[in-house]
Amino acid sequence: MIIPFYEYNHNLPHASTMESLDFPPHLHNCSEMIRVRAGVLKVQIDTGNHTLHAGDLAVILPNTIHSFQTLTQPCGTLIDMITCSQDPQAGLPRQLTGRILAEPVRPVSSCHPDVDYAFSTLLSEVNEADSAPIVSAYFQILWHRLLPSLEVTDAVAPPVSNLAANLIAYVAGHFQSPLSLDSLSRELGVCRFHISRIFTQVLHMGFYEYVNALRINYAKNLLLGTEYKILEVAELSGFQSQQTFNRNFREFCGMTPSIYRQRGLL
Repeated sequence: MIIPFYEYNHNLPHASTMESLDFPPHLHNCSEMIRVRAGVLKVQIDTGNHTLHAGDLAVILPNTIHSFQTLTQPCGTLIDMITCSQDPQAGLPRQLTGRILAEPVRPVSSCHPDVDYAFSTLLSEVNEADSAPIVSAYFQILWHRLLPSLEVTDAVAPPVSNLAANLIAYVAGHFQSPLSLDSLSRELGVCRFHISRIFTQVLHMGFYEYVNALRINYAKNLLLGTEYKILEVAELSGFQSQQTFNRNFREFCGMTPSIYRQRGLL
């Protein structure tokens, strides 16, 4: 599953179940709920790091920096994700707009029983074309039952700027091509030093680290989901040589692409 780093997503709500969820720091204009049914998932939400086990639920509000890393093998992992819009009629309650959660992760068992039931119902109904009224009703139930257990505070940092969102969106759409601070500066008409500072401040990682993280994440999906040769995976992911690809892959994943593919396909 490939998730865009930033997207003004109008095709919402959406639901899916995955055997792995790996993605470097990103943000978007919708809220997400992640439920782990099996396995272990590491989640960074804003500046906090959380480890989710079976039975845990994470709530991520719009324009919140977050990342995912699956810590277990796909055969032993099952993760549900639901995304919803900021429209109060079908998604995010007004009292959560522009706010942050003091504790975004909690066991599902600590919530009202309707939370787990509504989540499971949405998982099966969200993608059905004729179920909009049902989906809206269950989102209302889900958020209403969740709200009493959510500790909400005002955001300390200002919301993500349009420029930061545009930069992130541009990189998301062009990471398979050669990218540099200079080329991005020319394309968007923004000083390269300002671009570098935005990535460091918003995503808490340097521009090149961010681009390589996106490329490696894409390569991991190709390695497990296709039969492309390693060199082809490197080229499709935006790396100029297999040597550079292997070095970066080892730095991010602690193993070579070949070993990652072998272990993932066991």
